[in-house]
Amino acid sequence: MGVAYAASGRGATGRWPRWAGYAAGAWTLPAVGLALYWAAGGDTGYVLRDARIGPALALPVAALLLVGGIMGVSSVRRVGRQMPRWWPRAGLWAACALTGAGTFGFVMNALQLVFTGTVDDWPVFGVEALSATGAALYAAAALAFQRVAAGACARCGGTHPADGAAGVAGRGAAAPLPAPLPAPRAVRRAAYAGALAFVPYMAMKTTWALGGTFAGVSGAEMVAEFERNGASGLVLALERYGVDFTTLSALLGVFLLLGLTHRWGQVFPRWAPPLTGRRVPRWLPLVPAWLGALTLGPYGVAATLLYLLPSAAGLTDLPDKEPLAGWAGWTVAACGIGAFAVYGTALGVAAWSYQRRTRPVCLS
Repeated sequence: MGVAYAASGRGATGRWPRWAGYAAGAWTLPAVGLALYWAAGGDTGYVLRDARIGPALALPVAALLLVGGIMGVSSVRRVGRQMPRWWPRAGLWAACALTGAGTFGFVMNALQLVFTGTVDDWPVFGVEALSATGAALYAAAALAFQRVAAGACARCGGTHPADGAAGVAGRGAAAPLPAPLPAPRAVRRAAYAGALAFVPYMAMKTTWALGGTFAGVSGAEMVAEFERNGASGLVLALERYGVDFTTLSALLGVFLLLGLTHRWGQVFPRWAPPLTGRRVPRWLPLVPAWLGALTLGPYGVAATLLYLLPSAAGLTDLPDKEPLAGWAGWTVAACGIGAFAVYGTALGVAAWSYQRRTRPVCLS
């Protein structure tokens, strides 16, 4: 017999607390199979295929995912209420963190796909997309379980005394979404910091695209480097016309960040006909926002601590690959890594605020 998750809202989205745990369990089966394939020596889609610890690491990955899947199904069954509460929470959030790490590179690959029509490694991109789905399912199952265990509505997180039983989701239909509100001032300031962090990066890329020189490296050298790395014809054509596709990607990222913190991110504004005045679906900004925050933020922070700062202090070697060698390479890396660290963190803050400000509350 399942845990008492009463339906609230309409359709499958309103009933997500009911099926999130089962979906996480179902997702786990192929994911564990893939990890066991890697443990046996397979390398298709495995980002650690060239690392010595790759096959050895795949086995504990499979075990942790299996635990997450079991806890996912348990979280919506009676057994989930009979075991210590921290078991499902720990298992689900650990699996969520693991699959979240597997999304590394997904955002950049997705942008590359949008602008060039292809990606460097399709199997790896597929695994990144699979990991993103798994992370979302594990997080949803964990969140629903935590709310039920606390005696709150699994869907909205509020309490419905009229329901008369702890852990039961609100029985009313979902209320209209809250009135559009801008983010608190501190969140808006974080968003502005995240947007400004991309200025050096975009200035660098635009300078090269226009044929100029940045950090001692010319635009012609960068175009030649793109060609050697197998850049698509579209990317090269844009560069020759003074447009860098990563600059366009950064502008889209800034647009997303500002939308999360302003009213026009919740209601389509006048400059967005024919959607003007309609509510923006919550998932539309939140999906790319969380993907960006969970991939760019950790990458930027880790790279700053493990690469930029040690190399600046002389503890590790500077880059030695031409044309980005020495301090020129360090400067170029700092523009990108610094932008990702600040922007990714700000994006996570803005996404959390947006999610809370736009969350519907069940009517009891």
